[in-house]
Amino acid sequence: MSTLRDLRLQAHLSIAELSRRANVDRKTVERAEDGQPVQDAKAYAIVEALSNILGKSIRLEEVEGLNIL
Repeated sequence: MSTLRDLRLQAHLSIAELSRRANVDRKTVERAEDGQPVQDAKAYAIVEALSNILGKSIRLEEVEGLNIL
């Protein structure tokens, strides 16, 4: 399992760039990386953006420390 931060760094993205690609607020990505709960739709958007960038399917359950409301 990888953390959200690990996946973001693998994709060579800043928090700002990931938030833009996922169409969520930068603070949402920061909270998600810090293990704070985020809305499920926003968590899905972040993981989907990372999946597209990394070219592999990533499920929410596979992201260590990602907590959804």
